[in-house]
Amino acid sequence: DKNKDYVVAEHQALLCASKCTFVANLFPPLPEETSKQSKFSSIGSQFKQQLQSLMETLSTTEPHYIRCVKPNTVLQPGIFENFNVLNQLRCGGVLEAIRISCAGYPTKRTFEEFLDRFGMLAPDVLDGYIL
Repeated sequence: DKNKDYVVAEHQALLCASKCTFVANLFPPLPEETSKQSKFSSIGSQFKQQLQSLMETLSTTEPHYIRCVKPNTVLQPGIFENFNVLNQLRCGGVLEAIRISCAGYPTKRTFEEFLDRFGMLAPDVLDGYIL
């Protein structure tokens, strides 16, 4: 049967009891089944459960993304090539993502919140501002 590759309960218990935390976390203990449905859990159903758990975890987070951009082709400090940077941002979808984000989900933070969060990156700029 398609997607009916079953995990043997003994194997599941053995891997769950592993001293390696990574392996043990990959194979959490199976809940006790009281129905006649099946003694085994298929790989497909386990994947579905794990995917649902992942989606629940992701829905409780506030994601932040970092996109690295090369400022120049010679990889030297202090050189900034406008055309290459703009091209990277355009090809990476960053400009379109910003446009969509601003149109549908604008982020509004006060200047003070911005300085409080990112001011440590440019402390010389903070000298003129009182928080």
